Amino acid sequence: MDARVSHSLLPEARPDSAEYEALLSVARDEARRLLEVSAVQRASQAYLWSLPLVALAQWQHEARRAFGMRDTDVVIYESLEDHRGILTADVSMTYIVGFPDLARTGALVVELPAGSSAGVVLDFWQEPLEYLGEYGPDNGVGGTYLITGPGQEPIAHASDFVIRSPTMNVAIGFRALDEDPAQANALVEGFNMYPLSPRATDKPTRLLRPEGRNWSQVPPRGMTYWHRLADIIRREVSLERDWAMLALLESLGISHSRSFQPGPYRRRVLEQGALMGEQISRALAIHGPRVGARYRADSRWREVVPFHSLLSDISPEFIDARAAFCYQAVAMSIALLNREWGTHHVCLASHVDSQDRALNGDHSYLLRMPPHPPAEHDWSLTIYDAEQRTPIDNVQSIASRSSHYPLIYNGDGSVDLFVGAAPRIGWERNWISVPPESQWFAYLRLSEPLDAYFSHQFALPDFQLFDESTYHTP
Repeated sequence: MDARVSHSLLPEARPDSAEYEALLSVARDEARRLLEVSAVQRASQAYLWSLPLVALAQWQHEARRAFGMRDTDVVIYESLEDHRGILTADVSMTYIVGFPDLARTGALVVELPAGSSAGVVLDFWQEPLEYLGEYGPDNGVGGTYLITGPGQEPIAHASDFVIRSPTMNVAIGFRALDEDPAQANALVEGFNMYPLSPRATDKPTRLLRPEGRNWSQVPPRGMTYWHRLADIIRREVSLERDWAMLALLESLGISHSRSFQPGPYRRRVLEQGALMGEQISRALAIHGPRVGARYRADSRWREVVPFHSLLSDISPEFIDARAAFCYQAVAMSIALLNREWGTHHVCLASHVDSQDRALNGDHSYLLRMPPHPPAEHDWSLTIYDAEQRTPIDNVQSIASRSSHYPLIYNGDGSVDLFVGAAPRIGWERNWISVPPESQWFAYLRLSEPLDAYFSHQFALPDFQLFDESTYHTP
């Protein structure tokens, strides 16, 4: 703030007086404070905007670091230990995922064998580009897909299908659906990716596994978050839709053309912005962004709704909805997007008990699953650590109970599920352990939900504090 502006704001002080100099110093300090507050707010909004990008960049980084993944490799995540690195992973599902960088490979050929499978190719904003297998154009009979990045032109007749990506980095994920393990394994082993250009390094696709190595796809905290964002911004193309936000990032020291070397002031701003951004994302995931996100008015269960494509959603809630989803999950599932497809699932989340108290490991809880849940195939309850949003790490090495498991049923067909540090004696098969003093939340998944779910007739009760003295089975 210069002297002329300051003097106009402080008319009672003489410009040449000590009082004026003192007031001017205060005004300058206030201006600096306001500018820093503004910078922190910008950083927090940049955090919300960049969550889907950083989530996949972190997964790519960790797969390369921990497993030695190359651009043409995929990693198979199968065990509970493998799933503990993935945001709200469905522990019943085997994830097979790769993260090619098309700037290094050039146009990439993907060979998908014939057989029962489902997959997807995402850009690095987690936008679906094409589905594979039974839900894709090959309809389960297999085929070759050519993936091209910005500025890369497909070659005629080089593949059965062409996928054009607006980002240089893509995610490719699929799973075998065949119930015969031999058939499923044969399909996975027949999957292949390789560069179209013979000049690029042509190494066979490797099927890698975590094998107990420590890794995490969860977006990192603090300055590591911004280093991951700065790295992927430098390696990606600038999309016209993002120019305004990229200009904002420039003011925070993150540039497409310059290395990221923040000084003390920017580090302070970015650390505060990352903390605020994560807190906002968590609030959106648990309490919003839409007021009507509760599954039923009499229930605290909330529907987990994936964000729609930016190309089709121009609502003012888009950034908040995307941040809410990407805080607690990664990669949109076709199962959550299209009710018309035969195999799909829905997901409900609960963070509080019937009295709106946060779920924690200091108490034992009861959830009574009503008889005949509206799922044609199966249902499952999975418990996640609230801090990391990953499957709970407990003494059982069990994070989920499902209708596939030999549970104890009540006389009316309902099921009592117990969550807590200690089991109810005799009911261990219906128990999921949580560490004492931990904070946790739950996902209920329904596979192939029936009309009763969509019409909100499914009266799923909230978690209740378990009291042995008043407990009785129906």
